[in-house]
Amino acid sequence: MKTQEDAVGRRMSCDGERGTVRYVGPVPPTAGVWLGVEWDDPERGKHDGGHEGVRYFTCRHPKGGSFVRPKKASFGVDYVTALKQRYEVELQEAIGEDLTISSKTVMMAFSECKMCLLCSRRLENLTEISLRRCEVSGPGPENEIRNATPFARSLDLSGNLLSSWEVLAAITEQLESLRELQLSHNRLSTSSDLSRLSPAFSCLRVLSLNSCALTWTQVLHCVPMWRQVEELYLADNDITELLRPQHVLQALKVLDLSSNQIVQETVLEISHLPGLQKLNLSSSGLSVFQFSDASPGNKTALFPALKTLLLDDNSISEVNIKKHHVKMSHFTVCIQLHLQKRFIYMESMLNASKVSTLMFQSSFGVTEIFIEIEIDNDLKPLEFYSVEDGDRILVRWS
Repeated sequence: MKTQEDAVGRRMSCDGERGTVRYVGPVPPTAGVWLGVEWDDPERGKHDGGHEGVRYFTCRHPKGGSFVRPKKASFGVDYVTALKQRYEVELQEAIGEDLTISSKTVMMAFSECKMCLLCSRRLENLTEISLRRCEVSGPGPENEIRNATPFARSLDLSGNLLSSWEVLAAITEQLESLRELQLSHNRLSTSSDLSRLSPAFSCLRVLSLNSCALTWTQVLHCVPMWRQVEELYLADNDITELLRPQHVLQALKVLDLSSNQIVQETVLEISHLPGLQKLNLSSSGLSVFQFSDASPGNKTALFPALKTLLLDDNSISEVNIKKHHVKMSHFTVCIQLHLQKRFIYMESMLNASKVSTLMFQSSFGVTEIFIEIEIDNDLKPLEFYSVEDGDRILVRWS
């Protein structure tokens, strides 16, 4: 970096922990320069950016920050450096192995020039690249990525030191065939207009942003970059209140919002996504899930393409999908209901021509689940089977 102040906002690592530099300067009464760091893992910190009554920076968590000396911080490496470190080691290990020919062991020997050529050719042919936790912080020299990995279709950059979407776009714009991108466990800052970066993600179809401390508002601010994304994974973020996407995510087929504490009343804000086929709301703190927009005999307008709904590990007290209220064909519901120490798993394949009524009802403190179902086939009713506490039940209708 040109000056110490350039470190502010950059991602760094120290002793295996990642964080963002929020302050550079003195911290009296000690001498010398300190880095004020907000850690990804708040358990790593000691305070909220204040020291002896002086505020040096702010943190999201009351004990998410601390000060470290610059010499202890690593600011990472560029993409191609990480790539060579990651894959040259594998190549060297493979080449270094002895070769057995007709019961005779021959040691393979290559000149340094030959080694570089073999490595370069191997990198050029890579279509799936994993640089997970390789401390990637930037693209490096111009066009070097394009020349090194021209055929990359899948890239894993989870747990790296990328500081912003602009920095990331400088990498992905050189990967013209990129369709799948893993970015979990990163902290990417945003600017006011991210739509200008959309050419860098024009072929992207699958995007994973699990554990990135994102809110739903931040997600909606970013989605103009990902116009063609079909699968979006946002588990374990800071998503609570959902807002309706306006003219974005129109191509989305799979949405994972699991392990976010979602405000229940806002769930239906995403029910108008036209192509959404699979929705994961597991471990999201829901107690009720129901479609309530359709009168008896009418077809619901909610989730028009939905086929699979995952509701595992919620405190569900009522799931009400009445077929005479809601007409949906080939719809799968996967629910794990927690009633005291009772765990019931339901996977239901619903076909409009065979199921007329489906209702799940339960109450906390009650040891029975009442299921009312009318089914037009020769299967025995559910009352025929006895269910004991702790049983796991798989029920299929088709």
